[in-house]
Amino acid sequence: MSRVPAAAALAGVLLCAWLPGASAETAGDDAAPSQMVAPGRSFPPELASEFGKAWPCGPEAGRLPSRTEGSASPPQDVVFHVSPAGQDDWSGRLAKPNDTRSDGPFASIEAARDAVRAAVVPGRIVVGGGDYYLTAPILFDAKDKGLALVAACGETPVLHGGPLVAGWTETAPGRWTATLPPAKRDSRILSLFVNGVARPLARYPNAPVDGDPRKGWLFAAKPTADAWQGNTSFRFHPGDLPKIADPSGVVAHIVGGFSPGSQWGSDTLPVTSIDAATDTVHTEGTSYFFTAEGSRYFLAGAEAFLDASGEWWFDAAAGRLDYLDDDPSFANASVVAGTLPTFFRLQEADGMLIAGLTLRDGAPLGSGKFGTDTRGFGAIRLEQADGVALVNNVIADVGVGIHVSESADVLIAGNEIGDVAGNGIYIGTEYGKFGKSIGARVLANRIHNIGTVYFESAGVFFQAADTIRIAHNLIEDMAQFGIAGGSIWGADDSVHDAVIEDNELRRANQQTADGGAIKLMGMQADSLDSIIRRNRITGTDQLMNRADGTFWPAHYENTSEWPTPISWAIYLDGKASGVLIEDNTLAQNVSAIGINGGWSNVVRGNNILGGAGSAFRIDDGTGRDWHPDWAEPNRIEDNSVAVTAENGLAASAYAPGHGAGYVHFARNRYSGNLNDRSFQYQPDVMSSGQFGSLADLQRAGIDEDSIILPAPAAAASPAPTP
Repeated sequence: MSRVPAAAALAGVLLCAWLPGASAETAGDDAAPSQMVAPGRSFPPELASEFGKAWPCGPEAGRLPSRTEGSASPPQDVVFHVSPAGQDDWSGRLAKPNDTRSDGPFASIEAARDAVRAAVVPGRIVVGGGDYYLTAPILFDAKDKGLALVAACGETPVLHGGPLVAGWTETAPGRWTATLPPAKRDSRILSLFVNGVARPLARYPNAPVDGDPRKGWLFAAKPTADAWQGNTSFRFHPGDLPKIADPSGVVAHIVGGFSPGSQWGSDTLPVTSIDAATDTVHTEGTSYFFTAEGSRYFLAGAEAFLDASGEWWFDAAAGRLDYLDDDPSFANASVVAGTLPTFFRLQEADGMLIAGLTLRDGAPLGSGKFGTDTRGFGAIRLEQADGVALVNNVIADVGVGIHVSESADVLIAGNEIGDVAGNGIYIGTEYGKFGKSIGARVLANRIHNIGTVYFESAGVFFQAADTIRIAHNLIEDMAQFGIAGGSIWGADDSVHDAVIEDNELRRANQQTADGGAIKLMGMQADSLDSIIRRNRITGTDQLMNRADGTFWPAHYENTSEWPTPISWAIYLDGKASGVLIEDNTLAQNVSAIGINGGWSNVVRGNNILGGAGSAFRIDDGTGRDWHPDWAEPNRIEDNSVAVTAENGLAASAYAPGHGAGYVHFARNRYSGNLNDRSFQYQPDVMSSGQFGSLADLQRAGIDEDSIILPAPAAAASPAPTP
């Protein structure tokens, strides 16, 4: 099967936002060092032609040329203003109230939206600086095609995903209480923010003060029933949990995954009962998520857990919030209750622009349970909305940053997205519908602290998304993946012609036992014809505990052990085939590049150094009985590898289903800590057995023309000073 990457994925203007630490040599032919752009919160000048020359200010700001078809000079937009000082019964045509306060801006975006609809001409909504507290998602549809929703020049409008909570009283030393007004008592409060900082719901055990991810957990006991019942219950060790009279509202935050004992994700499972006689916690469970002995967990949401400064609890029946804080100045704090997972919902609202806004303090609902619709949240959510541009926004402390489904030609550029419960950006489809998102561009965003609740998540996740381009983003501190995409359901959500280039990814897979910085899945079982090139990846790690609650050390890999943590900088999984991995710089990760089950992949020209594990780790596990007619061996060639790990392992291949014909090495340059066990191949095709030297690999016909560079000569000692 052959596909040429579609021009649409590479169309538009290339961003030359070369990232910190990148060299001019690796920037590629399109780089323009004189036009540096910092990822996130900086509008890419190379895209100015799409938004007007005076971006972000001036009469052309926020006008998309394509919004008015067939007209050389588009009609003048109607402009409406929104301000915290406004009123919805004013005209909205003024940015500030007039001197007599008889007219001025609107108070709400909804009023401005309705005014644009009534004007029946292209419109812009200019949002003034200040705080806006939303009580419901703001909806846009086909009547809003071409609408621009932008921040006023030089101002910072902040939209909060819930009400401001006032009227706090200290009912006991360090215990503060506020009662919500009747109109707000039906709100489902899922998060609390004090002076802009997220506070933990009362939990047991308490969250670690130092933030160590190895602390603050309990560990499940061995099940007495079938392990596959671990999707609805788990056992606790006697004495681990306090007595809880009523588990209503209690949620188990627990690490598990697709099979019992796996630790590649986490979920929030509502507790239905706690059986003290059998030491069993029963949950609503899912058909996907499984737990087993050693699954680490904590419980949250019971009043009995409220015992640490900074924790909160909500009595829904009484409409009462309780918060613990020993600081008397809390009485003057700004407190927001997060209730909304979605701020803006665009349905068939083609050509909209949203720019310059800050969206924060929402409900942490998001990316749980692959194969379901629970990724359907998003602070900004697009459904069948083509040509939308989301530019230069800040999205923080929400469930999912941006959700795009079944939408074409979406641009997401220059945004900052951080402290997100699940995915930073999701681009794909609706489960059961399987319509595609085509031609998305994700450019020059800063994405950080991703997967704070749902570990099985990514800074950017995509499926059912052909000709997507993800470039020049800075992505840092991820629970599992930096960029993850491809097919997980088969042909229904297939991906082709994806380009992932010139990104910088730091510290991926900080919370799971199986993950990495960039991952492509290939359950569609054909050639993805996709490219991963010129990315810089550092600090990818893993976190895995044993059944007794102890953890494997950081930066750990053992290819002869199972279960064991596994981690890659770049990883092709689930039969992912036809991918070019080229000219990436991979430093201080565990394993550098992995291939599992796929064919016809080419790994060339990469620079690998300082890894704790094998540079190349190959496994045919997800495609052991799969060898399509078009398949060719995976090729690993012309790479530079500096081996610094203690075990000196340069490459490990486990291919019992396909043997020596599964992967071929050529013209690689190795240096560093190599020995006669630096190459591993199973089945035993080398005369030395499972492990051998580069020469052994070459004699087996699996490598040609690779070399080991001589160690640099020791520097001569300086001559003594007379």
